Amino acid sequence: MKELRRLLSRPAERRARRQWVLEGVRLIEDAQRAGLIVRHLVVARRLVEAQDGDGAVAALMAEVEQRGGRVSLCSDGIVSLLADTAHPQGVVALVEGELPALPSPGRLAPPVLMLAGVQDPGNVGTILRSAAAAGVGAVVLDAGCADLSHPKVIRASAGAVFRVPAARLTEPGALPTLARQLRGRGWQVLGLEAHGGTPYHAVALGGPVALVAGSEARGIAPDLAAECSGFLTIPLARGIESLNVAAAVAVVLFEAARQRAGRG
Repeated sequence: MKELRRLLSRPAERRARRQWVLEGVRLIEDAQRAGLIVRHLVVARRLVEAQDGDGAVAALMAEVEQRGGRVSLCSDGIVSLLADTAHPQGVVALVEGELPALPSPGRLAPPVLMLAGVQDPGNVGTILRSAAAAGVGAVVLDAGCADLSHPKVIRASAGAVFRVPAARLTEPGALPTLARQLRGRGWQVLGLEAHGGTPYHAVALGGPVALVAGSEARGIAPDLAAECSGFLTIPLARGIESLNVAAAVAVVLFEAARQRAGRG
C-alpha cells in the first residue's frame, strides 16, 4: 500500500519504473487491452461480498490472477487511501508497461497537436481523449504541461493515454524546435488564438498540419508563436470571451478530421 501511495505522488518514479496507478474497472481493462500488465489489483471487499451486480469486478479479478497478477481484498478505508477521486470506485491497480512512444519528426503522421503550458491535468486528459477520437497522429507537450502519468490525466483521458502516441518534452525550447523541423518538412504549424486569427473553418487542415494550443491564462509563448505559420480563431457569440482550452482544441481537431474525410 505504501508503494502505491508513493507512486501516486512521484511522477519521476512512475516514469522510471514504467508503472501507473489506475482506478476503476473500465480504465484497468483499457490498460490491459493496450498491452499493459496488472501487477497488483486492490479491490474493496464489499464489492466481492455483494457479488458485484454485473460481474465486472469478479471477471477482472479472475483475469488478473490468470495472468500472474496479485489480487488483494481490502476495506473501503484502505482503498480510499490509494484512490485519487472523491468517491472511490473500490478498484485500484498497479499496472506496468510502456505508454505509446512518440515517433521521430520524420515519421509523425498528421495532424500533430502541441500543448504548451496546459497545467490542469483534467484539461490534458480531456484533450488526449479528443485527440484519440479525432485520429490525431501524436500529442507533444512541453515541460509546463501536466504530467502524462498523473492519475487525473489518465482518468480524464478515458484510456486514450494508452492509445495516442504522446510525450512531454522537458528540454528548453523543445516545442519551438519541433515546430521549426516540421515547417522545414512542409508542414503548416497553426496556433490557436482566442482573437485575431483566421476563422478555423476557413483554413485547409486536411494536409500535414500541426496545431498549437497554449495556456488559457498566457496563450502561446513568444518563442513558440514565432515558429507558427499562422493562427486560428474560433468565432464566438457576442459577449463570450473565450473557450476552455480543451473545448477549443476539440472543435479544431474535429474540423481537421472532417476535412481529412473529404466532407467539404
